[in-house]
Amino acid sequence: MTLIRRNPLQSAVGALLAVGLIVSAVVVSTGGVFHRAAFTGCGYGYSYETGSSNQFGYGSACSPVTGQFAQGGVLVVEPGETIQLSGSTGQSNNNVAIGVDTNNSTTAGEHAASTAQPGVITSCPTDNSGNFSCNVTIPANLSFGRHLLTASVNGTVVITAILRVVPDLAGNGYRMVASDGGVFDFGNNLFFGSMGGKPLNQPINGGDNTPSNAGYWMVASDGGIFSFGDAVFKGSMGGTKLTKPVVGMASTPTGNGYWLVASDGGVFAFGDAVFKGSMGATKLNQPVVGMATTPSGNGYWLVAADGGIFSFGDATFFGSMGATKLNKPINGIAANPTGTGYYLVASDGGIFTFGTNVSFKGSMGGAKLNQPVVGMQELPNDQGYRLVASDGGVFSFGAAAFLGSMGGTKLNKPVVAFTRLI
Repeated sequence: MTLIRRNPLQSAVGALLAVGLIVSAVVVSTGGVFHRAAFTGCGYGYSYETGSSNQFGYGSACSPVTGQFAQGGVLVVEPGETIQLSGSTGQSNNNVAIGVDTNNSTTAGEHAASTAQPGVITSCPTDNSGNFSCNVTIPANLSFGRHLLTASVNGTVVITAILRVVPDLAGNGYRMVASDGGVFDFGNNLFFGSMGGKPLNQPINGGDNTPSNAGYWMVASDGGIFSFGDAVFKGSMGGTKLTKPVVGMASTPTGNGYWLVASDGGVFAFGDAVFKGSMGATKLNQPVVGMATTPSGNGYWLVAADGGIFSFGDATFFGSMGATKLNKPINGIAANPTGTGYYLVASDGGIFTFGTNVSFKGSMGGAKLNQPVVGMQELPNDQGYRLVASDGGVFSFGAAAFLGSMGGTKLNKPVVAFTRLI
């Protein structure tokens, strides 16, 4: 089982052009950066290596929004970062107030969110056509997780978007988890505990982290959940008879809940995670091996070993490898932070991209590997990604920096999870 994150919501832009609620966001400068990689987020991927009961993989992916975004879009930022917002309100010669968590709410739709920190960040004038452009500095004390970003004129909100505040946009860290619950940290990731050396009823096969990256969960194949750091236990399937083993998990954008997915496509929701449907009780050509969620938390994708994709809630189908002959089975999925695309990764290191803002940077397909690839991690800016193998070997592509690995080190049990970045 694998753990795996966050450019514009182009599909929403067309609809918003009709009402003039278009906003552009350009990074101007960065300050107050918290250099720790997180699996907070917008999308998550997990993988399950078929052929062995203990070969699970876990990978993660997301990339930050740059350029234009629209009503209901997603901006991924760090505390203290300065971005340029521009758009049109349709109200000339007025003032636009740029605020966070207006009306003391971080909710974007039905999904509850992190603790609200309401306030006006800045204001700027509109021109004769109702257009505005202003620099916005994200408050240094804004908590990690999801918030609302709004533009208001005379107290009326005219634009609302999701603001995802993350510890590290550079992706300078990662964490591996082994099937015995052992944890290995590299770069700027921090250790908060493990299950290594402790008796488990069933092997660990995945996990996810909290929005702050100050905690994480692990999930076992019987659905048991183990929490570390600031990760809160919200329930589990441990002790419940399952039709098929759990093969992955994904945290909600708030960190106040999570989903578990089983190999038959069954989905189990806990905390503020919303059940949107499943493939349980449906005959599948191949078992489900991974799960990824949308930035709103109101939808998710499931992927099967043959590359088939199943979409639920507000998750959009962008294509699949179903019915295509593969050299090796798919074992993970990673969705970008805006929900406009996803990656699939195969056990031979092959990479397949669907949608927009998911750029191919290379793969291990065709290369001789010591052990199968079991997870994937995308850089937040869509400039690269990393793959991890079950022996802890790490392969970096694009701008992703190599920060160390467990390759060549004797492990008690295989690596099964690779942390997401934001």
